[in-house]
Amino acid sequence: MKKILLILVFSFLSLSFYLSSRFKKTEVKDADTIIVSFTILEDIVSQIAGEEFDVYSITEPGEEVHGYKPTPSDLIKASNGLIFIENGFGFELWSDKFLSNLNLERITISDYLEPIYITEDAYTGKPNPHAWISPKRGKIYIDAIVLALTELKPESEEIFVKNGKIYKDRLSQIDKEFSLFINTLKKNERYLVSCEGAFSYLTNDYGLEEAYLWPVNAETQITPKRMAKVIKTVKENDIPAVFCESTVSAESQLTVVEETGAIFGGNLFVDSLSLEGGPASTYIELLEYNLETIKNSFHTHQEG
Repeated sequence: MKKILLILVFSFLSLSFYLSSRFKKTEVKDADTIIVSFTILEDIVSQIAGEEFDVYSITEPGEEVHGYKPTPSDLIKASNGLIFIENGFGFELWSDKFLSNLNLERITISDYLEPIYITEDAYTGKPNPHAWISPKRGKIYIDAIVLALTELKPESEEIFVKNGKIYKDRLSQIDKEFSLFINTLKKNERYLVSCEGAFSYLTNDYGLEEAYLWPVNAETQITPKRMAKVIKTVKENDIPAVFCESTVSAESQLTVVEETGAIFGGNLFVDSLSLEGGPASTYIELLEYNLETIKNSFHTHQEG
């Protein structure tokens, strides 16, 4: 009996020690972990944070973010975080419910942004969430994140500011190169036609006209009237190329190609980075890939 009692006491003490050590590890991890809503934010925050924080995205590369449904494992992952950083402007439709189950401080990037509003259908009057698509707005993301990280870890402010400046300088170079390209186009060539109306900030910032098959990521919104309108726009303006996005099917846009003679310029990256080793595995690569793809399509038309 004494032997059994000793075994039980030893087991209890061992379990207590194990749980205690696990709890301490979690406490340490909490102080160094930032949770973000999608992969593009994960990369931006990581570049600014350097070695000061670990950064984890709830959604994975290639996933559609708007209507994402968080899993129990997402809750477990986020419960070990210090803060949650999201885009806002209604981009993460799931975040309110998700955060209601967690004790996390919330940082919303859209609080620092001037919105461009959607002007069609049920989304009329709602802000377009895709501000990061423009390099000019990307700089605002960087400033907001530098501020948020500095508030979390004031002693590392110099690191965050330095990393942010390097990052913004790179965006300025991308911005300059695309602006020079736009200046080579005739006014009637300055159109960007995509599946989703996700490029409003890019077209606004660079003097382009925008046309799309649906305003927000929902292919079911395509109607014969909308399709006819895009086809007419492409034909009347002799638009050389049309595009789609990496997280949706390009089938509908290929119908526009068949009806107009425009080329399919390719899939652009909007809501998610590509897998590591892909063409857009970082935010900088995403911008470079998208803008280079757009430029190449216009060059092909001009050479033809």
